[in-house]
Amino acid sequence: MTEYPRLIQKTGITQSPWALWASVNSSYKLSPSYPSVLVGPASLDETKPEALSVIRQCSTFRSGQRLPSMTWCGTGGSSIWRSSQPKVGLQGNRSPADELYIRHIIESARGANAMRCGLKILDLRPKSSALANRTGGYGYENTSNYSNTTLQFCNIQNIHGVRDSYQKLCNVCSSRSASDVQWNSLIEDTRWLSHIRTILAASWETAYWVHVWRIPVLVHCSHGWDRTSQAACLAQLFLDPYYRTQHGFGVLVEKDFMSFGHPFHLRCAHGEGRSDVKNNSKSSSIDEGQISPIFLQFLDCVYQLVQLYPNAFEFNTQYLLILSFHVYSCRFGNMLCDTEREREIMASIRQRTYSIWDYLESKSECLNQSYLKSEGVMLMPLPTVLRNVKLWKERHLKFTPKPSTMIGPSLPSNVNGSN
Repeated sequence: MTEYPRLIQKTGITQSPWALWASVNSSYKLSPSYPSVLVGPASLDETKPEALSVIRQCSTFRSGQRLPSMTWCGTGGSSIWRSSQPKVGLQGNRSPADELYIRHIIESARGANAMRCGLKILDLRPKSSALANRTGGYGYENTSNYSNTTLQFCNIQNIHGVRDSYQKLCNVCSSRSASDVQWNSLIEDTRWLSHIRTILAASWETAYWVHVWRIPVLVHCSHGWDRTSQAACLAQLFLDPYYRTQHGFGVLVEKDFMSFGHPFHLRCAHGEGRSDVKNNSKSSSIDEGQISPIFLQFLDCVYQLVQLYPNAFEFNTQYLLILSFHVYSCRFGNMLCDTEREREIMASIRQRTYSIWDYLESKSECLNQSYLKSEGVMLMPLPTVLRNVKLWKERHLKFTPKPSTMIGPSLPSNVNGSN
């Protein structure tokens, strides 16, 4: 993957603290839902048996074998890592290999930045959810076992809460009886915008610790492929102007959603029928409880940033709107299947289908005419970000039965008394 060498080179460090691991997950033998190429601390050489043993044992201690892997790095040891939850359980299980692996990340970052040390863990779930997962053998890190780490919960709801909220939003937006006098209250009551704010807050927090404190940040949820992909991507949009270009945004989504195993087929039910409630029959092999608009929710968050920073993005909201529909169209191969491994198994699906990114880049109406190329980080105060969140009308009101957008002049031409 060419993106990781670009990131490592961008740090300007002659001897990078991070290393490209090309063999540890080749053929997806370590983690079937991870990309074949991973990035880890350079102090763990994947070709040496001792280091390889640490990597494998760390992977075993994480749900789905999704060990911490670097997805972005900046100067001075700052970096973003992603993983799944640890297998702590009710007994408070420990893994010396997992603890050692985290120490390697901290020591590598410390070597690149002598002023800072430590690692921030952002558990994207509500603490109550993380605690409940201990009954299933999982949970969250006990920072007393991980030296120089701090833990923070971010309260992002799971796929079920998102699905329920989106269904309520759809009902309000498509209702003919909804009271327009209480429109804003009805929208807020769906909690869709509240979920958007929570995700943006966690992403901002990630970018803040990376940019201001120059330390590595580990983000994870339960499986590490829904909320983790959202927060990791959005944090990188705050930090890296390359990802705010058309080409860079495609690279970002390919890296943190496609390659890191966001289950598009499972969440979007591609090509599947739906349950026939009337006849109590089911034409789908998908568990409908697993369907959830996670990627659409991510695009909604990006929409909020595009509105907030109108000159910072090379693409516009039309770009996001088209992408939001084609994630469900099955027209392009990028978003088919659940993992990189599945796309490889299906006889190189990328070579037999069109790319959504080529399609979007060919459409001139997707370009932001007011785009100003910048090398800056976008980190305005968090309250400013959250207080400007609004309904994405072009998407959510596209099929509303009531008129919701102004057409033509808002006032008659003779408003000033002219004849």
